[in-house]
Amino acid sequence: MNDIASATRDDLPVLYEMICALSAFHGDEAQVSLAHLDDIFFGPAPMGTALIAKQDGSPVGYAGLTPTMVLHEGKIRVDIHHLFVVETHRSTGVGTALILAAKSHARKIGATRLTIGTDPSNETAIAAYRAMDILKDITGAGPRFMVDLTT
Repeated sequence: MNDIASATRDDLPVLYEMICALSAFHGDEAQVSLAHLDDIFFGPAPMGTALIAKQDGSPVGYAGLTPTMVLHEGKIRVDIHHLFVVETHRSTGVGTALILAAKSHARKIGATRLTIGTDPSNETAIAAYRAMDILKDITGAGPRFMVDLTT
């Protein structure tokens, strides 16, 4: 059974470990610190919400949620910015449970959309998301681009 709740400050060290593991999976090194995570999730102007999944009290996954405005509609969208399940608990329903908890959170804050994406080369995640009845593929929604802020 998956116990999913909003993360607390006490969960920050294990969230940090899982964020580092997700970054490493993608060939990156996490740059965030515990202090920054505290500010992101619990500071005076929180920028996100973390949901944590536990089984028998042990953390097995998390979802990092970020709200955004769909300005032309005047509506809120929540993006599942991170979804991570500990390797030994993958394909056991933890990811689906986290997405359903994210759906509940999004509804509570008045969001009208909930989205999730993945790296185009992450074929395992793409296959997993496509296999979930609760997700609708919106791949054709359009490309996204980035502006380099370092120059």
